[in-house]
This record gives sequence, C-alpha cells and structure tokens, in this order.
Amino acid sequence: MTTLTLTPEVRTAPAAPTQPAPSVRRADIDWVRIAAFGLLIVYHVGLVYAPWDWHVNSSHRVEELKYAALIMNPWRLTLLFFISGVAFRLMSRNAAPEQAIWQRLTRLAPPFLFGVLVLVPPQAWLEATAKGTFHEGFVAWWLAAFSPEGIADGVPINHLWFVLYIGVYTLIAAPLLGKPQLVAKLEAALERTLSGWRLIVAPMLYLIVVRQMMLGWFGVTNHLQNDWYNHAASFATFLLGFLIAKREGVWRDFERLRWVFLACALAALPLLMAMTGRTGVVDFYVRQAAFGIVQWGAIGAALGFARNLLKDARGPALTYLSRAIFPCYLAHQTVIVMAAYALKPAGLPLALEAGLLLFATLAGTLLVYEIVRRVPALGPLWGLNNKARS
Repeated sequence: MTTLTLTPEVRTAPAAPTQPAPSVRRADIDWVRIAAFGLLIVYHVGLVYAPWDWHVNSSHRVEELKYAALIMNPWRLTLLFFISGVAFRLMSRNAAPEQAIWQRLTRLAPPFLFGVLVLVPPQAWLEATAKGTFHEGFVAWWLAAFSPEGIADGVPINHLWFVLYIGVYTLIAAPLLGKPQLVAKLEAALERTLSGWRLIVAPMLYLIVVRQMMLGWFGVTNHLQNDWYNHAASFATFLLGFLIAKREGVWRDFERLRWVFLACALAALPLLMAMTGRTGVVDFYVRQAAFGIVQWGAIGAALGFARNLLKDARGPALTYLSRAIFPCYLAHQTVIVMAAYALKPAGLPLALEAGLLLFATLAGTLLVYEIVRRVPALGPLWGLNNKARS
C-alpha cells in the first residue's frame, strides 16, 4: 500500500488572491481527461481480478488481465500527468505565481487531507482484515494508524499519491508564471524542437532512456521522497504539458501525426508483450524501449484524435462530467474495495460478480458526486471549491 510519512512543520499560507485568474477551457483536453480518469477507474476494478496481489482480491483470478494491464500501464498515468500540466497552464493564464499556488492548494489540499483521514482508512482496514494482518474493528485500526507510532511508520495514502504528486509538481512549476519572458522563450524553443516528426521521436527517446537508466535502480514506489524514476517521467511530462499548452503549432502536429502515433504504439505493443517476463539484460532494454514507444505513441494518438474529433464537442455532458470526474476519482477506490469485500463471500459466478462490482463502482461514485454537489459545505473536501481542473 502507498504510505506517507508525515513530519510536523509550520507553513505560512499565502494570502488569498483578490481576483481569480482567467482560464481557458479546451473541449478536447477535457474529454481526454475524463476518458483517462474513467479508464483508470475501470482499470482498478479489473485489479480485483488480476493474477497478482491488490488491496482486496476476488476469489476469481483472470490470467488474461495481465495483457490488458500491459496495454494500459505504459500510458495511463503519464497521460494524466501531461493533461494536468496542460490544465494548470490554461487555468493559471495571466496569474501571478502566488495566485496560481493558492488556487491549486485550495483545490487539492482539502481533498488530499480528507482522503487520507476518511477515504483511505476503510480501504486499508479492509485490506488488513482480508489479509489477516489486523483482527480488530475499524475504529481500533484508525486510532492505531494515526497514533504517533502509526504516523511514524507511514500513513496509507493509496490512490491519493497522484493528488500529492500533482500538488508538488504544481508548486515546482508555479514560479515560472512569474517569469513570462523566460516561459515564452522556453515555449518557443520547445515548439521548434518538437516540430514535425520530432514531436514523436524526442519525447519517446527521453521516456525510453529514462526508463532504461532509472527503472532498474529506483523502481516505481509511489512514495514521494524516493520515487526518482517516476518523477523523471511524470514531472517531465507534466512540465511538457505546461510549456506546450498554448503552442498551437504543436497541437496541430499532434492532430496531423495522430495515425503515426497510433501505428507506433500498435507496432511496439506485441514486442512489449513478448518481452514481458524475460530476465536477460538485453531483454530488459528491449522491453523498456517497447514500453516507451507504446507510452508516447498512445499519448500522442489520444491527443491527436481528441483534437481532430472533439475540439468543438461541448455541451451539457462535458460540463457535467468535467465537474464530476475528480470527486469520482477520489471516491472510486474506496467504493471498489468495500464492494469487492462485500461481494466475495457470496461466491457469485465471475461474470455476475464483476458486473455487479463495476455497476456498484460507477453508481456509487456518481452518487457521491450527486450528494456532494448539492451540499456546498462538502465541496472543498471533494475538489469542488472552484472551477479549476485537477
């Protein structure tokens, strides 16, 4: 489980901005964000049946899910980091660094703290109960986890690691907003560097080399303090999204090259699958190269096809889902774990159990959103305190 070691420290909150910074919404980016988070939720439902350990597993295991994971694992989170960088740049247009930081902190900090204290504990308690490592009730688990000894051992944050990383990456990138001339030069240089076919090759090579050089040393921990490979890939794509968000030439190239991006991803995917499980040194480097090609190829294809098909696809559905998706993300893993734990003793056939679990997850998370959006006092705890994107 993902944990967070908390060290007491005193911080001075920045003064609230007198006026919010103007923002620009892009329908294609919003749709990609919605689709990426939606797929992530479905992916986590699948992990209940995966042939490896997760928080709570069904008695049914589906070996073929390892191939579905190989299709999604290279790009699902990297795409979200990229989109988060784009969203941060667009929502903070013309904002001073302190304004952007304040907007972001008021959006992300309350849900993160609420999630750590309220949303994640049921997951962690049920996991410990299911695996036989804890034998008392939820209150006893919560008091133990948030005792001085429990905090020192690490507080579970599970899926909220993504929210933490986005918050930290925002704090790192925000000072650039105070240097518009430097940002303009960086954006122009990046647009020149990534023009044409180089938009495919340059980021792809970076992701391949970083994975080959750092993954073996650091792995992927989802622990902020030592997740160096993850930072090298995820923060780089966050910053790339931030810097190209307003460069129309780059976005036109994504659209123009969308079929080439897709072809790259599809061509490398069989090689990635064939190399998975092999332990030789050469196999490792070939596998990581295939991973990087699928990673950036799928991201480029998603962005290109979205711009081509969805850039003008506005309407009530987009408005509703854009607001709903972050609260649904916050709630989804708790709903999955609780529902899977409740369904397991019934001994249902695989198809029925999986269908019920998926329905419970989607219905449960949307129900949470419908409740939260009707109770203004709950909004800040679920990321609904303003209209900025997560």
